[in-house]
Amino acid sequence: MKKRLVYVFTILSIMILFVGCGNAKTSKTYTFNVETGDSVKVKLDTSDKYNITSEVPFEISQDGDVKSQGTFIFGEAYEQYKDVVDTDENAELLDSGNKDGNEYVFWSYNDSEYNYAILIKGSSTGLILANDVSEESAKECFNRLTIEYKD
Repeated sequence: MKKRLVYVFTILSIMILFVGCGNAKTSKTYTFNVETGDSVKVKLDTSDKYNITSEVPFEISQDGDVKSQGTFIFGEAYEQYKDVVDTDENAELLDSGNKDGNEYVFWSYNDSEYNYAILIKGSSTGLILANDVSEESAKECFNRLTIEYKD
């Protein structure tokens, strides 16, 4: 009887350990050397079958379906994108703010394209993240990213 209790307890302990392993977060990180001369580290939370490519423009996909594309811009271009969002009647500002110290604007264009322009803190580089799937998809891709300038 005592052996049986030890056996059952051991099996239960192993099962609990395996259940805890299923909640691990995974990520993929690339460092891009961009036209501005800056190095930018881009990290994507790859849980739920998300993936990122290493070539520019990089693609963010889920289970093989491309959701967003990202390309780097000069910092001055970030200001130009902000101005266009403010003046173009086909552009609707959806959000703006800071994430991980990076300034961003998020807008839709003709309700069919959802874009983020991101100014990377401490650098002369920005990033355009474009998504033609949906507003929710664009937000999901953006929220999975961590972007930082590497000295």
